[in-house]
Amino acid sequence: MIITSCPVFGQEVKPIEEVVISPVNEKENSIRIDLSKDKIQNKLANDLGQILSLLPGLQVKNYGDVGGLKTVSFRSLGAAHTALVQDYSLVSTTQSGQADLSSFPVDFIEKLELITLSPTRTEIPIHAKLAGVVVNVESVHSYVGTNQRNLILGAQAGSFDQYEGYLMLQKRSKKWAGTLTGKIRSYGGAYPYTYLNGNTTIKDRRENNSLQEYFGTASVQFSPSQNHRFQLRISGNDYKKDLAGAVIFYNSNAAQYLNGYGLNGTINHQFKKNRWNVFSSLNYQKNNLQYLDSTYLNTLGYLDSRYYSRQFDLQSQAAYSITEKWGILIGSSLISEELKGKLLVGNPYRNTSESVLGIEWKAIGKILAQVGLQGVFEKRDTVLNSQWNILPAVSWSFDLGSRNKIGMVYRYTCRQPSFNELYYQQIGNTKLKSEKAHIASVRYDLTLPFKRGILQTMIQPFYAYVYDKILAIPTKNLFIWSIQNIGISDAAGVEFTELIQKKMKQHTLGMRINYTFQYTQDISDPKSPTYRHILSYAPLHSGSVELDYTWKKLSFFILTSYLGERYALNQNIPANLLEDYLLLDAGASYTQKLNQSELTLRLTVNNITNKQYNYINYFVMPGTHFNIRLQYAL
Repeated sequence: MIITSCPVFGQEVKPIEEVVISPVNEKENSIRIDLSKDKIQNKLANDLGQILSLLPGLQVKNYGDVGGLKTVSFRSLGAAHTALVQDYSLVSTTQSGQADLSSFPVDFIEKLELITLSPTRTEIPIHAKLAGVVVNVESVHSYVGTNQRNLILGAQAGSFDQYEGYLMLQKRSKKWAGTLTGKIRSYGGAYPYTYLNGNTTIKDRRENNSLQEYFGTASVQFSPSQNHRFQLRISGNDYKKDLAGAVIFYNSNAAQYLNGYGLNGTINHQFKKNRWNVFSSLNYQKNNLQYLDSTYLNTLGYLDSRYYSRQFDLQSQAAYSITEKWGILIGSSLISEELKGKLLVGNPYRNTSESVLGIEWKAIGKILAQVGLQGVFEKRDTVLNSQWNILPAVSWSFDLGSRNKIGMVYRYTCRQPSFNELYYQQIGNTKLKSEKAHIASVRYDLTLPFKRGILQTMIQPFYAYVYDKILAIPTKNLFIWSIQNIGISDAAGVEFTELIQKKMKQHTLGMRINYTFQYTQDISDPKSPTYRHILSYAPLHSGSVELDYTWKKLSFFILTSYLGERYALNQNIPANLLEDYLLLDAGASYTQKLNQSELTLRLTVNNITNKQYNYINYFVMPGTHFNIRLQYAL
């Protein structure tokens, strides 16, 4: 089976027998792009970051291979403008302001959505609704999980001493459902690399790069009636990472480690009756992090930095369908965040109060609109601060015949500086302002069904205007950086997606093309030497082409990914220019049914051409490597 990403506005496309084109409920949102379970699992991706790189408009910054820091930004807005939602809960970003995608395994994901506007969806947290874009992840623990298996047991092995094992146990009844998932992962990470530093070619092997991680989640759902549904979910993770660092300062005797664990508890309640849909949630998240450098040059002879963060959020949203053409949503939330650490002054905290009013009107096309009121109350150093923001968003989409659709979206978003940006050692800056952005786009969709197949095209020009943009820049020399509001930047570009699928008896063919062009520049000060220079790590061109083929129990894919030239710093000089790269991956899977169970074997080969590349300057990536997975499901 091939299930692939597709751009849709809300019109249903009748799926052909083994090709699923995800329809969108008209109440959900105006713009959504999906990746489904089979598409995700076939990639044998190490984490969520690798999967998100397949979606248009997203740039994933990758600081390493398995376990290396990965963050995502939407149209160069910065990772903090992207909200990550997992099973209806907002993922905590108290310390860093951005989610590390390397800490999210993909083994149990059922569906992945990229949402730009969702004013009448009660299960999307309010804080996420007010962000620049939402990455919504639904796993086997979600209410609408389609997984009917009682047992999934799998093992995976890969290059450079990568080993993984995972387990899912599930029991469902008419009123109750219980799900338990767990995963363990280890990685040696000693891959060879070749790196060109000026005129010198460096050949070495990555060391101090090992990883040990554990993940676990347990959830219980109870539906006493058709109108009420309750869920309790508890999850946690524990990790120990070696930090290899940048190759230009590489030290084979380095002893730097990042250790930590997280705990998350959530209670949800959903009520549906007649025209009402009410969703309420209570969520608590705790994260402990330790950075240890055993060879740090100070009076102690080592550095042991420990941080303890916690986040508590409470929210409730109610949607009501006034008529078939009118719908309304109101909601409020409270988020409390706190960070403690020996190197911090005053143990900073932040309380955020948010309310939202959303409407849906289907008259001349479909109009979705929302307005959010955000109040931020925080302590910086020893000073109490408060700030209020009004955050509007609106979209309008309409049909041009039965096969064409056009939509327009505008939103204003505001993100607060993270605690790291405010307080982290020498680079923190407690004088930072919040970063604001105006985002607008126009979208055209074309859907052309044909005999046993379908073609879908999406073209989306966009523009973003950001002021008080927060960036880390060198303020004294290359080695002394600090976080600053650089002023104003804008980004203009276009996203293109093409999907073709064709069914021929027992054969299914599919092709997906994604391409993004964006030009992101600093327009702060005409007198500045970096005026109208392209911002760091903002490539002009990026994209991918994927071919899928399925025949009976076998399926294959070939994926080509391209990332264009980009600058390591905001100064657009040749010394800061990083070369582009083209990667080629391929994979195959075979599924054998055994009565009520099935056995699946998957194999992927990544970077087939052994391309030596790095997304972030000096953080080299592995050459050719493979993964093989065996999974049993009952």
